[in-house]
Amino acid sequence: MSRELKRLNDLEREVYGLKAEMEKLNIEARALIEEKNNVSSRIGELRLEANELKSKRDALNEEVKSMRAALMELKWEYGEKLSSLKELRQKIKEHLRFKPSRDEESLEREIAELDWRIQTTPMTLDEERKIVERVRLLEGQMVFYRKLKAMKNEVSMLKGRLKEIREMIALYRDKINERAARSREFHEKMIERFREIDGLKAKMNEINGRYMEVKNRISELRLKYRELLNQISAIKRSIREEEERKRAEAASALREKVRRETLEKIKRGEKISFEEFKILAEDGIIL
Repeated sequence: MSRELKRLNDLEREVYGLKAEMEKLNIEARALIEEKNNVSSRIGELRLEANELKSKRDALNEEVKSMRAALMELKWEYGEKLSSLKELRQKIKEHLRFKPSRDEESLEREIAELDWRIQTTPMTLDEERKIVERVRLLEGQMVFYRKLKAMKNEVSMLKGRLKEIREMIALYRDKINERAARSREFHEKMIERFREIDGLKAKMNEINGRYMEVKNRISELRLKYRELLNQISAIKRSIREEEERKRAEAASALREKVRRETLEKIKRGEKISFEEFKILAEDGIIL
C-alpha cells in the first residue's frame, strides 16, 4: 500500500471517529436542552406556587392588620369602660355616706300606706296637707335609693360590657394568632419555593455552561472534520491524478510498443491490422 493510501485510510478512520464523537456530543446537547427545558418549566411552576403563597400570606396579613386595629379599639374601649366603672364605684361609695336611716322597703311601704289613706279615708285639708308633706319627705329619702339603684344598674351594664370586651379581645387574639401562624406557614413555604428556584437557577447556569462546552467542542470537531475531508479530497485527487498519469504512461508505452512492432512487420513485408495502421496514421508515419 502506498504512503498516500495509508494516509487516506488513516484520515478516513479519523473522520469516522470524529463523526461518532460529534453524534455522541449532539445527543448530549439534545439531552442538555431537554434538561434545561424541564428545569425552566419547574422554575415556572415554582414561581406560580410562590406567587400564590405570597397572595395568601398578604391576604392573611391584611386580616391580621385589620383585626389588630379592631383589637386596639376594643382595648381603648375597655380602658374607658374600666375607668368609668372605677369612677362610678367611687360615686356609689360617696353616695352611701348619705344613706337614710330607714331602708328602702320600709319607706316604700309607708308611702304606699299614706297614698292609700289619702285615696280612701275622708280627712280635713290640714290632715291631707300633713300627709302630703310626709310623703314628700319620704320621697326625698327614696331619691337616694333610686339614684343608688340607677348607679348599680349602670355598674352592672359596665361590668357586662367589660366581660363582652374581654371575650372579644380573647377571640381576636386567638384569630390573630391563628392567622399569623398560617401567614408564617405560607411565608416559609414561599421562601422554600424561592430557595428551590435559586437552586434550579444555579443548575440552569451549570447546564448552560455544559451546553456551551459541548457546542464549542462540536464546532471544533466540525472544523477539524471539514479540514480532514479537504485533506481526503486532496489525497483522492492526487491518487486519481497519479493513476491517470500511470494509465497514460502505460497507454503511451503500449502504443510505442505497438508502433515499433508494426514498423518491424512492415519491414518484413507482413500485413498489419487496422488498429496498427490507425496508430501509425495518427503518428504521421503513414499518410
